[in-house]
Amino acid sequence: MKKFQFLIVAFLLISLFQTGYGQKGVRLDLNKALKVGDNFLPPDEVELMRSPDKTINWNKLDDKVIVLDFFETSCGSCIQSMPRLQALQNKLRDKMQIFTVGWQGKETFEKFFKGNAFLKENKVNLPVIYNDIYLKEKFPHMGVPHVAFIFRGKVKAITFSELITEENILQLFNTGEIALALKDDFGKGSLTGMGIDNADKLGIRLDGYQDGAAYQSLEIKTDSITGMINTSFYNVSIYSAILFNWARVRKADYIPRYERLILNVENRNMYEDFENIGNDWYTKNAISYERIDRVRRADSVQARIVLDDLHSFLGIQSYREIRKIDCLILRPCPIKPYKGIQPITGGYSCESTASLAVVIDLGYKLPPVLDRVKKEMKIRLGAFEDLKELNAQLNAYGIEAVLGEGEMEVLVIEEK
Repeated sequence: MKKFQFLIVAFLLISLFQTGYGQKGVRLDLNKALKVGDNFLPPDEVELMRSPDKTINWNKLDDKVIVLDFFETSCGSCIQSMPRLQALQNKLRDKMQIFTVGWQGKETFEKFFKGNAFLKENKVNLPVIYNDIYLKEKFPHMGVPHVAFIFRGKVKAITFSELITEENILQLFNTGEIALALKDDFGKGSLTGMGIDNADKLGIRLDGYQDGAAYQSLEIKTDSITGMINTSFYNVSIYSAILFNWARVRKADYIPRYERLILNVENRNMYEDFENIGNDWYTKNAISYERIDRVRRADSVQARIVLDDLHSFLGIQSYREIRKIDCLILRPCPIKPYKGIQPITGGYSCESTASLAVVIDLGYKLPPVLDRVKKEMKIRLGAFEDLKELNAQLNAYGIEAVLGEGEMEVLVIEEK
């Protein structure tokens, strides 16, 4: 339940509107469910409304991207997305066909569309498959919207409504392939088995905490049997996931302390265990990710792709930029003989002021360090308890540390 609760929260970051939940009291046989890459056998008959045709000729749609958008009349986010989907259908009518699919009856839908001024004003008239049982058996779900992409007789994606975009439709239409975040309302706590044993299957899956799985940061490896590329991480905070992917895009030469994190979000405690709660926090808030690709890319490129996946699925954006923050500034000063409380013994031997800045940062006793000396020199730094003791050592090398404001690189994470 905790993992499913997290998936609901993650999805709410994408949508500001109420999400509906599937047909009550219907038992689903998950053995009948289709997976990405499976052949799609369409129903012999459907009950169709809001369409010039009385039924669907699936053969005529073989060269179009078919989008099945499962919805309910009580689902606010489903309704809110319909004008966008109608506009997309109008623009790409030669390349795609959207069917909205619901288990409710014709009378319910007629009453709904007749009384919905929002849909009338936006001229929404997408075809509706009603009284559906067959398609929901093939694409079972607990929450709507729930979306399936079908192209040339194969299931190409089972995903979220936000990913029905012109870019994704054209990519699938032009290349025959697409890898989108997987929406799985019945995940069993494992991210494996997404099609790595089948060269026709590609997939992306973002999930919550995985019981029994150890913490794993970003790993990119080639499967020895299929040759496919498996990119994954398990049981990490959202902040950590963003951070170590950015580190692959471009390595930073500083310690990524919390002072260099800007969170423009509604609930910052969902993103990192700032209060050091431990296992209970990770059980409720950690995320896990797996992506299968055919093509091996440079790690920096793959990390950028993973970031795009996270941004899309979680409804966030992240970027690095220079901002003015409180910091400890290292600057030149006249050399003064060491007159500290105790001799400098042990400690750290630094080869430059840049490495000195890292060592001071690792102590977490003072604000993040901004190096304005930028000099190659041997420095022995012993123990210190406060800024006065630190400066007693640094002054002997012609360096002083002062509190102030300076422009430093920060990582920004914000909700769209």
